[in-house]
Amino acid sequence: MNFKKSLLAIIAVISFNVACAQSPERMFPYPEPPEELVSLGERTSYLVEHFWERCRLPESINFRAEFETAFTDYVSFMPYADADVVHKSIANLIEKFNKDPEKLLTLAEIAEKTLYLPDGEFLSDEVYLPFAKAVADHKKIKKDRKAHYVEQVNVLSCTQVGMPVPEIEFTRADGTKGKLSELTGAYTLILFMTPDCDDCYMTRLRLSADANVNALIEKGSINVVCIATCNPDDEWRKSVENYNKRWTVGAAPDVAKRFDMRNPPVFYYLSPDHKIMSKTLVIDGLLEAFRRANQQQ
Repeated sequence: MNFKKSLLAIIAVISFNVACAQSPERMFPYPEPPEELVSLGERTSYLVEHFWERCRLPESINFRAEFETAFTDYVSFMPYADADVVHKSIANLIEKFNKDPEKLLTLAEIAEKTLYLPDGEFLSDEVYLPFAKAVADHKKIKKDRKAHYVEQVNVLSCTQVGMPVPEIEFTRADGTKGKLSELTGAYTLILFMTPDCDDCYMTRLRLSADANVNALIEKGSINVVCIATCNPDDEWRKSVENYNKRWTVGAAPDVAKRFDMRNPPVFYYLSPDHKIMSKTLVIDGLLEAFRRANQQQ
């Protein structure tokens, strides 16, 4: 963690402690880390571990607005806490709701809003997955009510950072078939685009025109793969005529069933052995990373 991030985290903890002491509107008394815990990691881990101890669970979720505020406070400390503590705390929280399917669904909705939807305040697939999985695996929740979460679990369970990327079979503009696994020997950037997406169009133009990206392609350092989530019809073939000739371009209409498309355009960055190194990247940060990589080479 760099100095700026550490400083912001410490300010957040201090602000949180002040708010706990001054705000009469909080849903329940929040925990206060012992004075002997001095490091950021120790204090945030304590907050995460003991956060819900003075909250009446699961009944308190009936006051949804107040519970959402508390839940947001809860997850705000997770980036700085010990990972094992975070996962254990989430498991304990879910366990409190398992006997009440309706309240468990409400908990999952709040977690989705905070951790998964594009405008969520603390986006984290890793933290969100246990909540979605709890609903998907619950035997007393009807299939039609949990289908949404089952789909999310199927996607997130095989597209986490560090996992081998699922195979992608696509159709090129000339009608020939291709597979992602055929691209070897370099890092791979996948750009998923959906039809009629203005952000996808602008992102593609910026990526295509970037001198550093093109230089890295020429050096054999990266492959760029552009996949459209549509049928390879005549309209699509015409639309890709002016795409960057250095790219691998294809259409794969079923790819959304296996990859997260909640906020297109979607990037996945893969290692040479096709393990997911990063995802949900933004174009500005991506181009800056490629600029530095090209300078280093």
